[in-house]
Amino acid sequence: MLRALRYTQQTPNLLKYFSTIARDDPIHRVNLRVGKVVNVEKHPGGEHLFIEQVDLAEESPRTIVSGLAPYMAMDSLMNKKVVVVSNMKPSRFRGVLSQGMLLAATSNDNRVALLEPAADSQVGERIKVDTNDEQQQQPEDEMDSPPILKPKQRVFESVAEFLKTDENGTATYKGRPLKTNAGGYVSCPTIPNGQIS
Repeated sequence: MLRALRYTQQTPNLLKYFSTIARDDPIHRVNLRVGKVVNVEKHPGGEHLFIEQVDLAEESPRTIVSGLAPYMAMDSLMNKKVVVVSNMKPSRFRGVLSQGMLLAATSNDNRVALLEPAADSQVGERIKVDTNDEQQQQPEDEMDSPPILKPKQRVFESVAEFLKTDENGTATYKGRPLKTNAGGYVSCPTIPNGQIS
């Protein structure tokens, strides 16, 4: 037993094969969706802020305010597929109502890059944790449209602690990869071993 424990400590990649995601894990309450940035402009009230219009296959694009301006060019966001936390409670940033959050990875030296859904993913597609165990999955009807997150419950904050990219840049939660309903994986190739938020 001790020998096995030492081996898994020396081989951290092995740990993900033993990790489990419970049916009541807070990750199931976070509605991650594939989005596409259809417009982006600088926030008139904050030089470090962008205002993006993001298509989530809804009636109209959502307005999302992000703090990405110091890390990437505005043009690099246009027509880019992104990962959106779509059930955040809308909140104002310098007077502009933001209706979601874009997920990005941050490196140890403070580089930031957006998470990238699989190239063949569809706008609006749900992203979930690949558990490799159907008994750990939430039923589809429960997972499809989780309710708006209440800020006081700090659900996303409890999830974000365990959102990371692995050594290959694959986005993971508690060591398990994130993937779309169609099976494509989410990644951030330029920032392996990064923290996601």
